[in-house]
Amino acid sequence: MLSSLDRRDRPLLFEEILDDYMQYSERTKRSHNNDHAKSDCFRALFRNRLAVDITPREIEDFRAWFGDGRAVATVNHYLKFVKAVFNRAIRQGRLSHINPVTPIKLAREHNARNRCLSPEEEARLLDAVPAWMRPLINVALHTGMRLGELRALQCEDVDEKTGSIRIRRDKAGDGRWLAMNSVVREALRTIRRERKILGPFVFCSPEGKYLHNFERYWRPAVTAAKIPNFRFHDLRHTFASRLAMTPGVDLYTVQRAGGWKTPIMVQRYAHLSPDHMRAAVEKLAQGASSGATGTRTGTTEA
Repeated sequence: MLSSLDRRDRPLLFEEILDDYMQYSERTKRSHNNDHAKSDCFRALFRNRLAVDITPREIEDFRAWFGDGRAVATVNHYLKFVKAVFNRAIRQGRLSHINPVTPIKLAREHNARNRCLSPEEEARLLDAVPAWMRPLINVALHTGMRLGELRALQCEDVDEKTGSIRIRRDKAGDGRWLAMNSVVREALRTIRRERKILGPFVFCSPEGKYLHNFERYWRPAVTAAKIPNFRFHDLRHTFASRLAMTPGVDLYTVQRAGGWKTPIMVQRYAHLSPDHMRAAVEKLAQGASSGATGTRTGTTEA
């Protein structure tokens, strides 16, 4: 409900409509924690600016600056966020002008990306990240968990007796269980052994709080490790690719281990799992040699 101070004829600062949107986000969005970094970014960019004065040209300039070295999807997420901030203010009647983000066309995302860490890059990354972050990286590499799932993971979600981890809500909004291997178990033991501040989250900031500004730690480490074109989600691709290349592991197992709802998303790893394909086509050769298929292997007519 709008107060008397929020009259339509009073120019609004961008920070005011941003604050309103963040309150709305916390009330209604399951992924509202992901909005904090975006909010901080635009708050600093448009500090003390009237919302009506922000132009599409400024949004374009932001995209050019922010997009340098970042994934296309990340830039699009930030643009979608600030567009939603303006749209909410317009729907409420607090702004009457056109949304400055509307004319901006989002860049096309290449969702088939499959960037994976080499063993050498993995070693450099683990050397570059802060010591408290290494267990998180190892768990990501050996479970395929998404960053949001890792940050939301609570101590009570880890079942040592059964060797499993409960993800309360995944990307699809459902929960799932996943298995721990020895690397994951040791990473979690390391956290319990070395953590100085107790808290509900398995992976938290050095102060024991929810890990909000992850990029503040992640990006400098990737840069220091000299790993080009790499983002945190690529750890999930690395997990799936390595699992697909493990002898005896089929794509259905990869799908179940990574929590994909359909096999479509794991087809990108099919070429990395040649063993079962080779066995299948070898059966065709065996059938040909026995005459079961009618295929002739010679060049002369009978």
